[in-house]
Amino acid sequence: MKAQPEVEICIVGLGAVGAMAAHALATAGLEVVALEAGPTRTGSDYRMDELASSAGRNAWGDTKFNREVPTWRRNLDSPRRETPRSQGMANGVGGSSLAYAGISFRYHPDDFRVRSNTLSRYGPRALPSGTDITDWPLRYEDLEPYYDLAEELLGVSGQAGNVRGTLLPGGNPFEGPRERPYPLPPLRTSGVGELFATAAREAGYQPFPVPAAILSEPYDGRPACTYCSFCTRSGCHVGAKASALVTVLPRALATGRLKIRTGCRVLRVRTTERGDTTGVEYIGPDGLTVQPAKVVILASYTFENVRLLLLSRGPRCPNGLGNSASQVGCYYMARQHLPAFGVFTGRRLNCFIGSSAQGQTIDDLNADNFDHAGLGFLRGGRISAVNQFSPITSTAIVPPDLPRWGRAYKEFLARCYNSTVMLTVSVETLPYEANFLDLDPDVRDPHGVPVVRITFDNYDNEHRALAFLQERAVHLLQIMGADRIWRATPSVEAISVHDVGGTRMGTDPGRSVVDSFGRLHDVPNVFVLGGSTFPTQSGLNPTLTMQALALRSAFHIAHTDYETMRGKLRPGSSPAAAVRSRT
Repeated sequence: MKAQPEVEICIVGLGAVGAMAAHALATAGLEVVALEAGPTRTGSDYRMDELASSAGRNAWGDTKFNREVPTWRRNLDSPRRETPRSQGMANGVGGSSLAYAGISFRYHPDDFRVRSNTLSRYGPRALPSGTDITDWPLRYEDLEPYYDLAEELLGVSGQAGNVRGTLLPGGNPFEGPRERPYPLPPLRTSGVGELFATAAREAGYQPFPVPAAILSEPYDGRPACTYCSFCTRSGCHVGAKASALVTVLPRALATGRLKIRTGCRVLRVRTTERGDTTGVEYIGPDGLTVQPAKVVILASYTFENVRLLLLSRGPRCPNGLGNSASQVGCYYMARQHLPAFGVFTGRRLNCFIGSSAQGQTIDDLNADNFDHAGLGFLRGGRISAVNQFSPITSTAIVPPDLPRWGRAYKEFLARCYNSTVMLTVSVETLPYEANFLDLDPDVRDPHGVPVVRITFDNYDNEHRALAFLQERAVHLLQIMGADRIWRATPSVEAISVHDVGGTRMGTDPGRSVVDSFGRLHDVPNVFVLGGSTFPTQSGLNPTLTMQALALRSAFHIAHTDYETMRGKLRPGSSPAAAVRSRT
């Protein structure tokens, strides 16, 4: 077994989260090695090919994810089955940030205090049976400076709704106070977006443009978006989308303190008989290799973070690293969707043009932004009108009374494809004791490593919330003027692009895996970053929150664990400000 020289920091996974951490740590002066299973891609690898970039084929995951797709069962009594590959992860330097939609919301202040606020407003009887809803061990105010820095590093385009407590017209009135507006104005609107926004205002809602990590104007040496229609699940040919490859990684590499090793499949975190962690083992170009490190950061996707901890067993951790309280894998949450569709006969809407982030949305029915008394559910979600309604993907979207083949089917597509609108409905999933991740006892990947097994189902709270929001989406389509409307039928989405939970953060080591900085309660030199640490989900996309948390954790590691020892952190100084000054 080959051994590399010891480094200060080893990061496993170099996607949106790992790259943010690598940037902050390298900029702060630490030596970082990042291990990534996939390759480094360039613009020539970004094919404008709808089939190749589809969720079903997922060419982005060929080097790893497609060969280890998790299995799924509804509950303990259900048979395990193959998980429908509803969404695939990207493997490679930059990870899924190369192919994501770029939608970049901040979580609401309320999202960090779901339990406290629910008990205060509705009482303990409102908490659904089987849930373990808990507050986050940090507040929106703790994360706001890191949200601000992440938006600056990425170049987020949007319309602010709340700057230092002052509500601004055209933005989201429910967002938490921000120190500054977005770096850039929102992406240009579309005809469908305008149609939706007009209907939403008529219905009494407050629409606003979706914030996007896509440049509406040239920024930081990168060109503006060309609205090419190959965005979500595709790489950006011009670098307008804020993938890690064109934002934080070039800065980190320029320090000379970040080394990236591709084609490295990490197998486990190494532990000693005393329970200390000394680094990781991985299969790389030179075979089985050990990378010693003073600090190990797991920054891969939810499934892989959980899997690596469960695989990292030793004399002091026989059930997996960080799992002394049997909490690793618990409280998995997958975002649920239930869209509605409308046909506007005779109107050319051109929904295929532009990116899905180039949309309008409403937040009025999200979080606890409305009174839930008597509704039979907690929380909510958002309704949006989006673009990038791709031709091949849309061939599966036809009214339920039409066949899925034959003349009538073809005639409908030819007549109505460019006149059909989809309103997306994304609903928050609560943390249930019955929904969790573990290792499949039978199914293994090509390396002989068990894949993740998902145990997940929807429950009454989510069923009612989905039905409630879908009914409002139908009403909006009616106001918009659709002459034929239908609803997607409910289903369980066991894999989404917004899987969170499994290594949740908290202050009680008996009910959580990591602290607010992602540090394992059991092992002080192992950190877990990403959505797996979320105690609750949100009706908003989680990526920007993951990235802000990664910055916060990285600054804590650099300026508390290292700079305090070196005497470099002045009393009262801000790690975020220190890193911004060097960026």
